This record gives sequence, C-alpha cells and structure tokens, in this order.
Amino acid sequence: MISEPALRVALAVLIVIDLSVPAYFRRRAGVSGSPVARLREGGLFLPERLLTIVIYCGLLAYIISPRWMAWSQIPLPSGVRLLGVALAGLALAWMLWAFHHLGSNLFGSRAGEHSLVTTGPYRWVRHPMYSGWTALMAGYSVLTCSWFVAVVALAVVATVARRTPREEGHLVQQFGEAYRGYAARTGRFLPRLRSSERRR
Repeated sequence: MISEPALRVALAVLIVIDLSVPAYFRRRAGVSGSPVARLREGGLFLPERLLTIVIYCGLLAYIISPRWMAWSQIPLPSGVRLLGVALAGLALAWMLWAFHHLGSNLFGSRAGEHSLVTTGPYRWVRHPMYSGWTALMAGYSVLTCSWFVAVVALAVVATVARRTPREEGHLVQQFGEAYRGYAARTGRFLPRLRSSERRR
C-alpha cells in the first residue's frame, strides 16, 4: 500500500515535468531563431487559462496539505490511485512525443513558417495535445481522488472541443486540400476506427 506522502511526491514530480516540457520547447524554438508567439487558435484563451490555473492551484493545495482538498476527495484504493500516476505519466510521454514532432510550428507567428505535421501521434490524431492533456487531468484526478479537479478539467475540455472546429477552419484555409485529406483519415482527438466497409 502506497503512502499519502509518496503520492504527493509523485504528483509534484509529474507537475514539474508537465510544466517543464512546454517551457523547454518554447526555449528551444527561441534559440533556433523561430519567433516565440502564441498560436492563433491553439493556445488557451482566457476562460481556459483561468480554469487551468484553478486546477493547478487545487493540485498545489493537495501537495502542501491534503486536508485543504479533503472536501472534494472521494475514497479510492491505493492501487487505483497508482493507476492515476501511470496514466498521467503516459499522458506526459504522449505530449512530449507530440511536442517533438510539432517542433517550431507550435510557436511560429508567421503563417509561412507553419507546415502540416502528420508524423508521430499526428499520424493518427489531429489534436494529440488536447487528448494528452485530457488524459493527464484524468490521471491527476484519480491520483488526488478529487472530483473538483475532474469537473474543472471537464469544463476546460468542453471549451476546447467547442472551439476546435473553428481552429480547423483556419487550418483548411492555410493548407487547403492537404488538410481536408489529412482530416478525412485521422480522428480529431482519438484515432479514427476504420469501418468494415473501408477494409473491403
């Protein structure tokens, strides 16, 4: 049976990695000469950013003292909570893979600097960052046994899902038929399951 302090240390390590990965790629983009800027549609807008801050404040409160978040906790077996640690770790690895393949496209500010990325996780999913972040929040929710983290994360996911079609509209304008063809063979957030008719 894993102890509560060990789970808090695991969460702290995961969050440090979580926050360090985008900072690393942002710094690398700056060093390589690519302008560091927010994506026109891919970055968090104000409501998403504020809700995300609320989530991380809750996680920090749990790390400092679980009693501060006791009001939102649902009792879960330690084995289930360890699955939350594993899920968060896998989500971070997935996001790191996505960051690696996206490269300077994440931070380029001029349309001409962007290219259509279809390698790595982008081979199957058009928005692996969003699906990875959702899995990460699910892992954090299970690790901390917090329905509050889960509910606020779902609010962020709902907001992102609502604006993603508009984001893809900009990508169609930029890449035209290349993006339409890419969208036809990939899933938006999860890999597309081919129908039996397509296999024939």
